[in-house]
Amino acid sequence: MTLLAILVLAALGWAVWKGKLQRQQLPPLLLGLAGAFLAARGSLLIGVGAIAIAATWYRGLTWRLFGAGAKKIDQSPLDPSPIDDARFLLGVSRFDNAERIRERHRTLIAQNHPDAGGSDERAAALNKARDILLDDLNNKRL
Repeated sequence: MTLLAILVLAALGWAVWKGKLQRQQLPPLLLGLAGAFLAARGSLLIGVGAIAIAATWYRGLTWRLFGAGAKKIDQSPLDPSPIDDARFLLGVSRFDNAERIRERHRTLIAQNHPDAGGSDERAAALNKARDILLDDLNNKRL
């Protein structure tokens, strides 16, 4: 049983390290695993209750992190969205906040501004990407 717990914790650590999981997602996952352990050891009512709480907590957290309407039905999975393009252009992830987006934009615009030897098109694309991502963050808050 100890070996299994070590393997599960190692897998969760790897998932966080690789960016597959956010640190905010760990508490509900660990609660669910503890509930499964309790249910397997005979405390069925407490274990199932812990699993139900963990599932609800995790689902609500996922909605807050990734947005309830993150996937559009009419969009092809092979077609990248403007938000994904903007994230790629600025070099930010879907987990970055507005401050990080602005910081990354300032860094890139300083390197690509027309007055610093950059092109007008590149600066306009960086400004548009920043606006798209900040609008998306504001829409998720509403």
